[in-house]
Order: sequence, then structure tokens, then C-alpha cells
Amino acid sequence: MSYTYNKNKSITVNDPIYGKITVPYPFSQIVLTKEMMRLSEISQNGFSSLEYKELENNNRLNHSIGAFHIMTLFLNKLEDILKKYNITLSQDDKDVALCSMLLHDIGHGPFSHSLEQITNYSHEKRTTDILLGDTQINEVITNFFGKEKVKKIASFISEINDKEKPKKDSFTKLLNNLVSYQLDADRLDYLLRDSHYIKMKSAIDLDKIISSINVIVNNNQEYELLIDRKGLASIENVLIQRYQMYRDVYLSPTSVLGDWLFNKIIDRYYNNPSLHQIPVSQSFKNLAFNPQITNLNDFLNMKDEDFKESFEIIKEYNIDPILTYLCNFNISDFIIIKNDVSTEKIKNKIREIFGNIDIENTLSIVSFETNKLIYNKNQKLNIQDGNKIMDLTQSTNLIKPQETLNHKLTFFNPKLLMLELGLNKHEEKKYENEVNKMIEDLNKSPEEFELKYIINEKNNNEELLNQLLSVFIKNGFKIISIREKENNDEYYDSKNLDLYKNGASLRIRKITEGKNKKIKATCKIPLATGEVYSSRNEFEDTLSDDNFESLKQKMTELKVPLDFNIILDYPLINSNNKRTDIILNKNGIEVCLSFDNTTYTNHLLNETFAFDSMIEIEAIGKPNNRIILNEIHNFISYYFPFLQINKQNKYERGINSTIEKYNNELNSQKLTLSKQ
Repeated sequence: MSYTYNKNKSITVNDPIYGKITVPYPFSQIVLTKEMMRLSEISQNGFSSLEYKELENNNRLNHSIGAFHIMTLFLNKLEDILKKYNITLSQDDKDVALCSMLLHDIGHGPFSHSLEQITNYSHEKRTTDILLGDTQINEVITNFFGKEKVKKIASFISEINDKEKPKKDSFTKLLNNLVSYQLDADRLDYLLRDSHYIKMKSAIDLDKIISSINVIVNNNQEYELLIDRKGLASIENVLIQRYQMYRDVYLSPTSVLGDWLFNKIIDRYYNNPSLHQIPVSQSFKNLAFNPQITNLNDFLNMKDEDFKESFEIIKEYNIDPILTYLCNFNISDFIIIKNDVSTEKIKNKIREIFGNIDIENTLSIVSFETNKLIYNKNQKLNIQDGNKIMDLTQSTNLIKPQETLNHKLTFFNPKLLMLELGLNKHEEKKYENEVNKMIEDLNKSPEEFELKYIINEKNNNEELLNQLLSVFIKNGFKIISIREKENNDEYYDSKNLDLYKNGASLRIRKITEGKNKKIKATCKIPLATGEVYSSRNEFEDTLSDDNFESLKQKMTELKVPLDFNIILDYPLINSNNKRTDIILNKNGIEVCLSFDNTTYTNHLLNETFAFDSMIEIEAIGKPNNRIILNEIHNFISYYFPFLQINKQNKYERGINSTIEKYNNELNSQKLTLSKQ
């Protein structure tokens, strides 16, 4: 990004996202302060650049100016809207909003959010320190806008002392929403900017979003930001892209490990006095010995390059082989371990190989988990559809209230373990095969044979089915046939529910497809539990009669490993399943997409009924065709993040849902009786 300083004291910026941006006077003078200019040496994306090299060119100053530009567009639109109410947007309000957006990131330090994890001091708090401290920014804003304006800007960006913090009226809150909310100038710019640098085509239509903004003013003079329904798709794209960027970039394995390595480098340096004489930068030492960086000048003198140079100096001296290794940032040496494998299990496996060694504080195992809120119901975004006003989540199937990205990652680094154990090259080679076998065993998955998703009750099933088919077609599938059928299943078990407890099922299925009717006996016995896709033994054949004796005889012929002496001779659960089967083909591989609406009846609980809807996807034909399910799962997760993965078979769902409904009804009856 290049800058031109104009005779009228404005700045013209050639931006890769928006083209030419003009930062007018006096805001240009804020950009020229040393506190703002230092942002050109602070990376926007921290250690994500280890994976996406182009992000090295993406800095906090560029982002701040880009967000300022979007805020300018927001305010222009807001002025046009408020004219309808004979309301003029004051210059004072515009100045506060624009300054707040321009300055919202001045509190970021080296590697941005990565530093916050070490200091435990938020960039918002640091921003307040800079705004209210003895700084050029404070001086410039005070000279142009007055001392009270500095505090007001600080309150827009961050939480300052409650006694000092001005009370926000409805209009101030409206402007504040443009600075920090579900849909703000900061978020729009970083999504557009970051996707540009990683060469991901963004679906965010900024012009459409701005044209869709509206404001209503009620009789109490309360202002509320709205988005016209014509901009709904653009808003969906913002939230979906935010989800994707957190999943694939901000919380990617590389980014997470980069943050972790930075933290461990600082920690190990501090705890090893023999390293303190190494001539690392003063910024590196300040962070190691005073993580909160209480001296503001020390903080403002820190930049990314100080730490990168220090990593190289530490490697050159090579006093501590483990610290030297950490400073190499060898991300590829960290192997992802399945999420359901505990760190304790990994440690036990290591002890099986190396004996009862002390690895309680090993650096070779890294576990990370976070829940990132994608849509916050406490900051609801209202959609205007004619005379109707509703929360975004009521207008779309793609976003749920409190939508979160659950991110859990576990890594194991065998090279780091060998360093910790002090093994030489010959000894490492001796254990290499055993360690690789351990990793293979830990990551071994059962065979994947089908996908199952539960449909939220609020979804319009017919609309969802059409959307699903559209996505399959978009991803290269062709519809071969569509057929409707009905299954009436009777599930058998022991009085102690032994099959249910072990994830197994035994059933008679009566199938009606057009005029054709047939009866099948099926028994499914899992080989593994706790997986989304469970490997199983499946026994199935046709029956001539739909009674228990016929079922028992057929299962005996199939040599099913069940003790039929404990199985009751009447069904416990009945599921009536109305099903649409759609056969699709891609490159010669066929899959069956099934859409189920099921009614469950529990014969043991006073004929209790329950209902659910489900999507099932199964690969047809050869077992190696099942690899296509990975592709399908990826694009379903991408387009339909609200769909819940189902880990239960129909029998388990029938038992669980009817018991839950029965208990709810029982509690309701008790409550009614107690009121009487």
C-alpha cells in the first residue's frame, strides 16, 4: 500500500481492496503520529503468515485505514437516511466515529493477538492507555477536537473507568454499533483484506451491505440499525466467511502452534538464566521479564522485527537445544492427533515405549480448545422485511443464535520429545519405528460408511432439501432418480436394554415403496463406539413373516453373535419412517441422499411418541467409493454449518427421544398436580 501526502494536508492511499482512499485533514495528522505509524511494523495476522506467506505484507496500519474508509461510507449512508427524519448527523458525532475506527487497533503489539496471550493485557486496554497517556495521538486529538473528545473516543473503543465513562444514549449506541458489533467497519475490512492476501475470493458485497442499511427512530427517539432483506445474502456471506476464516486461517493448526511456540520461547528464555546474556533485543527482554509491559514507551517501541531478529540470535548461540528448536518454528514436525485422544493417553503410550519417564510437563504434546462465537444473540442484527422486523436468525437457516465454532486440536511432536529425552541420532533411529507406529495407532479410525445429520425443528424441510440438492449439483453431482418410500421398523431388545447400551440394534423392517412391499431382518453390531462414522458388522436378509420367531430363525442362520434367550419376543420401539431417497452420481460413483421424517413409539412407556427429521448419505457400491463421503461432508459443513452431526442409530434415537418426552410429560403432570 503506497501513500501520497497532498498539499491540502490530506493523504491519498492506493489500497489493493478499495483503490484510492483519501484520509482528509485533520485525520491525516493522526495517521502521521508515531503511535499510528508503528502499526506499519505490526503484522495484522500474527503467525498465520507461517502458512500464508502473503500475509506478511498485511499490517495493522493498512487495516486501520481500510476500516476508516468503510466507516466513511457508513456515515455517508447514515446521513442520507437521517434526512428522512429531519435529523442532521453532527460533525462532532462523525469525528468521534471516524477517530474511533482509525484508532481502534493502536493498542496492538508484535504479532497482534499473539502478544495478548502472553501479556494477558488486551489491545483495547492498551488503546485506552495510548489515548489517555502522554502520546502524540493524545496531543493531536486534543489540539483538533478537545480533551473531552479523547475520553469519548476511548469509551467507543474500550472499557475505561466506569466513573469516567460517559453514559451512551441511543444515538451514541447506534454509532458505536458501526465501530464494534455484528456488522462493523472493522470486521468488514479485515475479512475483505485477509481473504485478499490469502488469495481467497470473497463473497462479501460491501456496496450491497451499505445500500441495505436502514435506521428506524421510534417515538422515544431510540435509534436502531436495520438491514433490508435485499441485503440478507450479503450478511449471510459475512458471517459464513468469518466462520471459514477462523476455521481455516485465524485458528488453523499453523496459527495456533505459532502462538504457542512464541509463548514457550519467551517462557523458556525467562526460566533459563544461562540465556540472559544472549544479546537479544530490548523488546524481547522487556516482554520476558515484565509480560504486562507496564511502561507504555517500552510497549510503543516494540515491533515484529525485534522478535524475529531475537529468534535468529538465540539459534546462533544455541545454548539450549530445545529453545533453539522452538525458535525454528518447525510447524510441520507437529502431528495432529485425533480429537478424542486425551493427552494422558498419549503420555501412557510414550511410557510404554520409553519406560516410566517423567513427561508430565512435556512440550511434545500440545492441546488447544476454543469456542469462537460467530453470531452473538446479545448483539442481535435485525432484518427488515417490509413492515416486519426480525432477528437475523429468524430470517435465515444458515445462522443460529450463539453460533459457535468449536475448535479442538491436539498435536504430538516426536522430534521435540527426543530432544527432551536427550537422545542422540543413533538412539532416535532406534525408537523411530515404534513412535511412528504409536502415532498410527492413535490416529486409526474406524471405517466410514455413511453420513448422518439431524435437522433442526425450525427448518423448512422442503426448502432445505432443495438447497441441499442445489449444493450437490453445484459440486458436480447429477440426479439419477428420486423415489418415495415408507419404512415401519420394529426394534427388539432385552429387558435390560443390552443392545441399546452397546450401540447395537435388532429389527424387523417393513418397507413400502409404491405397490411393492417387503420385509427385512437386520442386526447391526458396532466394532467401535464414540465415532461420527462407526464401523460395524451388519447382518441382513429378507423375511417371509413379520414375527419374532422368523427374525430369530433368520439371525441364527446368519450366525449373529447374540443370545436370543435374553431378547424379548415383542418390540420395544417402533419407528415409522417416511423417506425420500435421491440417487446422485459423480464421476461414476453413486450416493444415496435420504431425507427422513420419523415418528417413534415406545411400547414400554405408555405408547409415548416422539418425532425427528434426519439426512442420511450413503455411498453405493464398492467400499472404496466411500472416500467421496469426505468431500460431501466438507461441502455440507461449508454451506450448512447449522446441521448437527448425528452419532446415534435409529434405535438409540427412538429410545432417547421417547424417554425424554415421557420424562418431560411426567414432570409437567407433577407440576400441574402440585398447582392444584
